[in-house]
Amino acid sequence: MDILYIITQADGGGAQKYVLDMAEHFGGAIAAGTEAGQLFDEAKKRGIKTFPLRHLKRNVSPWHDVLAIFEIKNLIKKERPDIVHLNSSKAGFLGSLAGKLAGAKVVFTAHGFFYFKNAAWYIKWPYTFLEKFASKFRGAIITVSEQDRQQALAHHLLPPEKIITIHNGIPAIPFLEAAAARQALKLPEHKFILGNVAQLYNRKAINVLILAVALLPTNVRAKVHAVVIGEGPERANLELQLKNTGLGGIFTLAGYQPRAVTLLKAFNAFVLSSCREGFPYVLLEAMQAGLPIVATDVGGNKEALGDAGIIIPAKNPAALAKTIEDLINNPAEQKELSQRALKRCQEFTLEKMFDKTEAVYREMGT
Repeated sequence: MDILYIITQADGGGAQKYVLDMAEHFGGAIAAGTEAGQLFDEAKKRGIKTFPLRHLKRNVSPWHDVLAIFEIKNLIKKERPDIVHLNSSKAGFLGSLAGKLAGAKVVFTAHGFFYFKNAAWYIKWPYTFLEKFASKFRGAIITVSEQDRQQALAHHLLPPEKIITIHNGIPAIPFLEAAAARQALKLPEHKFILGNVAQLYNRKAINVLILAVALLPTNVRAKVHAVVIGEGPERANLELQLKNTGLGGIFTLAGYQPRAVTLLKAFNAFVLSSCREGFPYVLLEAMQAGLPIVATDVGGNKEALGDAGIIIPAKNPAALAKTIEDLINNPAEQKELSQRALKRCQEFTLEKMFDKTEAVYREMGT
């Protein structure tokens, strides 16, 4: 099969991991929008062919958006793939129109239909209309969580048999041992490390984690050090918040770290405070590391964790603080959650993801 994978943004998030793994396994090529340097660098290391799309931009830009449709159409006509596999909302919409113009078979993977459920009406209505319109030109929709599939069904994007849930999968990770990982991150040896790996965007709600740490009782906070691995546009705001809360000495913004996932065993517990998610890879990675996990009830988090983690409401620093306090004070629960995580992670393998995706491709007549 000759597959062309198209994605809007190349910022190192979960959708990018997905596209890289798919393209490598199926021998496909990747086309991406502006600022694709990190994605393309990794693709080249894996021997994946890449195509830059200079008119495909993250923000709405009517002139560039129209040009992007024809840019994608021309690429499809030139490369003649068996399947065009679209990822992310912008590429999903423009790529569907381009695929129609090029006479291509199109699959769209939705990495989270956030605007169906939680967005303001003035965002929800136009995005829903555009999603329905674009779906007319798609042969199948893959959702990374069953929750998203139910949203797609409720909005009648495609017939039920053409909307398929395929959970993300990950390979075995070569973790560093805890001491080495802590040393690499310059973390204290004898503290309870609360950790997260996230791009510093609003949707990751790192500000909520900071507030939760600030709300911990003084005797509990004395035992804790928090760290977030990742970079992004919210760094300056988060640094100011840390300064204002006096947490600078016990809360580290560790920035971008190559192979950050290998450092997860530096943590005693993993805390995902996001207010928006699809089906986050980082939870699968934290489970494979055997970490006790606390995560917010958004996107596919509950679906990913099952009974292998603690689910709490989003945007609720008081609830997060209480959960962290209880977990720190309960070593038996830490051990139980760790064992459940190690068992649960075995359900989310690359092989399962690839096999189910190939079945979708085959069903489309490839």
